[in-house]
Amino acid sequence: MSIVELLSKELLNRLSISVINHRSDALLLSGGLDTSVLAFLMKDFKPIAITAIFESNPGPDLYYSKRIADLFNFKHYVKVFSLSEALDAARHVISVLKTFDPMEIRNSITIYIALSYAKTLGAKSIATGDGGDELFAGYSYMHKMRFDELDKYIRELSERWFFSAVPLGKSLELKIEQPYLDREFVKFALDIPPEFKVHEEKGRVYGKWIVRKAVEKFLPEEIVWRVKDPIEVGSGSTALAKIVSSMINDTEFQKLSKEVVLRDYEQAYYYKLFKEIVGNIPKPKVNEKACPFCGAGVSMDSKYCKVCGAYPV
Repeated sequence: MSIVELLSKELLNRLSISVINHRSDALLLSGGLDTSVLAFLMKDFKPIAITAIFESNPGPDLYYSKRIADLFNFKHYVKVFSLSEALDAARHVISVLKTFDPMEIRNSITIYIALSYAKTLGAKSIATGDGGDELFAGYSYMHKMRFDELDKYIRELSERWFFSAVPLGKSLELKIEQPYLDREFVKFALDIPPEFKVHEEKGRVYGKWIVRKAVEKFLPEEIVWRVKDPIEVGSGSTALAKIVSSMINDTEFQKLSKEVVLRDYEQAYYYKLFKEIVGNIPKPKVNEKACPFCGAGVSMDSKYCKVCGAYPV
């Protein structure tokens, strides 16, 4: 048995144990690699599968999630959300996460709506694919790093990562299960050499290569080799950027821009909501630096401002 086969088998065995230890009533299913792998490992106890799709701009998750749900005979609930529901969700996201970072909000709107829907269906817990991209180099920018840089980066990332599903789930009294983030599985994943995470296959460089090899006999090829789509792309919530931008006029933008540095009209809309819902931007605490864009406190060893989304800080 080759090293790739041995490593693939061990990966599935360890993740299977984690799935059992983090058994849930529901699965947040995007049809991406990470949640599809979880679906495969959960096929025997079949949680309900939840997918959220923006009505105005249905994304690719609609097709891929249905493909996986049908393959494993899961009860699949698709929540198609309206603009009104998205705007209501944005207010809750801003209230919970204390941010006006457009990317965080667009992604978290979809997550919050899916979690809320799971709650209405009676779920008390739901599993997410959080951590798969971080542990196995799923993001395209990681593919350009030297292997030693990548290994160091992933290890540092594992000490400060944040996933909005946790606080959003807490706000709904819904338990979030994260099998990829199980302590023992994280230790195992961190020790996998980076050359097994980023690797060329069929003339193309892929992240999460060892995960793909581990399940290539169990999942459809189009799922195994599906490229990474951010949540906002998969659900279609990217369309919100243009929509909410139109809700801010030039005069409002100029006025708000005198208070903080704003990148665009979309961020101005969310900043306006932030002021209404949260209030003042928190000032730096001891051992924090001030974000040059919004003035919020940022950890001295961080380059990202969680309040406005500025990077690098």
